[in-house]
Amino acid sequence: MYVPPAFRRDDLAWALELIASYPFGTLITVDGDGVVTTFLPMLARRDGANVTILGHVARANPHACAIEASARATVQFLGPHAYVSAAWYERPYDTVPTWNYGAVVAEGRLRAIDGYDVVDALSRRFEGDGPQAWRVQGLTADVLEANLRGIVAFELAVEQLHAKAKLSQNRTAADRARVIAHLDASARAGDRACAAAMRALSDPPAAAPDEPPTR
Repeated sequence: MYVPPAFRRDDLAWALELIASYPFGTLITVDGDGVVTTFLPMLARRDGANVTILGHVARANPHACAIEASARATVQFLGPHAYVSAAWYERPYDTVPTWNYGAVVAEGRLRAIDGYDVVDALSRRFEGDGPQAWRVQGLTADVLEANLRGIVAFELAVEQLHAKAKLSQNRTAADRARVIAHLDASARAGDRACAAAMRALSDPPAAAPDEPPTR
């Protein structure tokens, strides 16, 4: 992932929070001359400086073979994002529109792991602890076995992690305030989430007046 210095985030906690908030990501592997992609929910776990990504795919999915072969893979997560009109800037015709967003990309090697543990972890994460929360333990043995036969669970040990917050850090404080105000006023929840992400950034660097467009 291309990450200009102004938009790089070296804060692991920030990256893990983005994954936790936007867990529906993309698993990517290379198969010969082709690229295989799967959209799926995933969990990130941290043990000190080590991070692993957990998930599962259908056994019929080509990614099942990649998992069982311990292939190298990339996973990516897109956080809050929104269109930014140049009309919102103090000098709208000195520049062009852009798109603000946060994203995390992790690279590593896949490893097949126990499907029960992954299904249990995912369901607990998304069901919560309410009285009506679904639990894998409620399945009968036959239903559990049939469903586990149909998936391949994986763990990806993260070797490289890239986190990017392209949230108008290259603009003046006044322009950032205008962008936040316009996104806050939007009827789209995603725009308002992007405004909140912009506000959460502390002490953005000063703008470079002649900085070229960056994505």
